[in-house]
Amino acid sequence: MTSAWLQGKKTKLQGQEKYVCRLTEPGRTRRRHSNFWIGLYGQNWLIAFYSCQLWVEQMLNYTPNKKSFYQQGLRAITQIQQPL
Repeated sequence: MTSAWLQGKKTKLQGQEKYVCRLTEPGRTRRRHSNFWIGLYGQNWLIAFYSCQLWVEQMLNYTPNKKSFYQQGLRAITQIQQPL
């Protein structure tokens, strides 16, 4: 539990939260997700990325204009994976 909270806090401080979860909603005044939730969901996001990576790279061949977004996601993954 502590590890997930620390990972979520680190993800927020690095500014990579936008890759893991939705930041805001219209009409919402309170924060949507806790640091604990972001830490847990960040790990699920990494697992999903690696299971779909080949498929996504093949799709990028059809839409090369999206490659810059893919590169941003790769940078986010390297930062999220760094140890605490």
